Amino acid sequence: MGLSRPRTALRVLQEVRAALPPAARVYLDRVLREGAPRPPSTPGPPDLFIGPLPRDPTDPPRPFTVSRLRELQPVRFQTAPKRHLYTLVLHTLHVLTLASRPDTKWRDLLPPLEGEEPRWASLYSTLVPRPAGDISWRLLHGAVSTGVYLARFTPIPDTCPFCGVRETLAHVYLECARLQPLFRLLTNLLLRFWLHFSPHLLIYALPVRGPTKSRDLLVNLLLALAKAAIYKTRVRRLADGVSCDCGAYFRSSVRSRLRAEFLWAASTDSLDAFEEWWALSGVLCSVSPSGSLCLTL
Repeated sequence: MGLSRPRTALRVLQEVRAALPPAARVYLDRVLREGAPRPPSTPGPPDLFIGPLPRDPTDPPRPFTVSRLRELQPVRFQTAPKRHLYTLVLHTLHVLTLASRPDTKWRDLLPPLEGEEPRWASLYSTLVPRPAGDISWRLLHGAVSTGVYLARFTPIPDTCPFCGVRETLAHVYLECARLQPLFRLLTNLLLRFWLHFSPHLLIYALPVRGPTKSRDLLVNLLLALAKAAIYKTRVRRLADGVSCDCGAYFRSSVRSRLRAEFLWAASTDSLDAFEEWWALSGVLCSVSPSGSLCLTL
């Protein structure tokens, strides 16, 4: 009101109040004492739940497909996470395509044994570097180039650049003769962890369980680096024509990672944690009493 003193405003209010009729004055006193009357409460919108329709009992189950509709549960629409709604809409729009597509191409090339299945979460476990995890993910999806695939639309031959055999996906990562030294090395390493190396373990990865978490994470790292070694030595052979031993590449990758982790642990005074994670059972390395790294790989 532009008034500089509260006394003037108080006098104006007293004059206005005195000019009001008695009924209006009583109402004003009640409002000032009890507060403004609230409108009656109205119920909010009803709870809406959104989710996939129940599967028809007559339809045969398809447990190993890309479709995730069977995993999605009905959720309250007002509070549903955006990622959940996006997944629900995406898998509903493409339900026919996704339901007829297997979750991994290896189910035909390397059928899982009883109790085995792709361990997608293990591909990006704590110790696995992202590039190696990406290669494992692409391999499990069959999204890696091979001679048989590239020969369909490029003039390159469909044979393996190392042995001359027809280069299929299974040949590149399981059957080529150049892989045998690497597989023997992995067999020896995993036996010291009380595990048996197999093509299924290489492709599908190892599930991480609580009691053996340290061992499982370390084994998944070795498997990821082995697949990265196969991939990168093949790329180098195609690009430069240089023949590189994938077993030696794998050994060098593991040694480099151990040295880097040891230097970091030594600089942060956490050698005990390094021994717990990386020197497990002395399979890959150990720490001497003087605090130096001893590689056993």
